[in-house]
Amino acid sequence: MSREEKKRYLRLIYAQTFRLFGICLALCAVVGGTYGDRIYTVWALCAAGSILICWGWFIYLRLDGMRLFGFKPNANQHKVPYIHQRFKKKRPHRPAFRKDSADFDDDLSDATVVDAERFSDRMREMARIWARVAAGTLLFALSFFL
Repeated sequence: MSREEKKRYLRLIYAQTFRLFGICLALCAVVGGTYGDRIYTVWALCAAGSILICWGWFIYLRLDGMRLFGFKPNANQHKVPYIHQRFKKKRPHRPAFRKDSADFDDDLSDATVVDAERFSDRMREMARIWARVAAGTLLFALSFFL
């Protein structure tokens, strides 16, 4: 991998990590606010961190060849409706909170856009693993500081 590709790969991991970190942080704050005590926020942070690390581990196991019961190894056997297809010809309208950097490519240069399509499927899956483990580790570290 060249130096520029490594930068793009790290940018992909960074974007996924802090997207998950922000979502989990908001959910943990809601849990802590609902119960009205800081200890519940700490417990929620630990629980979210462990869930993300386990999720990364299960992605790794799936990448290594293990399949859960009831899931087919080749998901492309079924005909996927257009709304659920990953690679589409044109991008339909989505609400602002569901958009990513590809929707704002007129504001970004080629050096700053996060594009997962440049990498192989295995590299994308590894980026998902690292992002979930990093976000889970950040949540654990934050729970220790609170």
